[in-house]
Amino acid sequence: MVQTEAAMEAYNAYWLNSPLPAADVLWMVVILVIAIVALWQARTFVSQF
Repeated sequence: MVQTEAAMEAYNAYWLNSPLPAADVLWMVVILVIAIVALWQARTFVSQF
């Protein structure tokens, strides 16, 4: 399991040095926001017919 520990350390170091605040959670929030906007756009597009 040495590789897993090294991978987790690299992952944590990558997000720790990010210029964005709470970057480890922010990417998930961005994906959710994009998905919500896409659903809203699809709904408004379909309602035009």
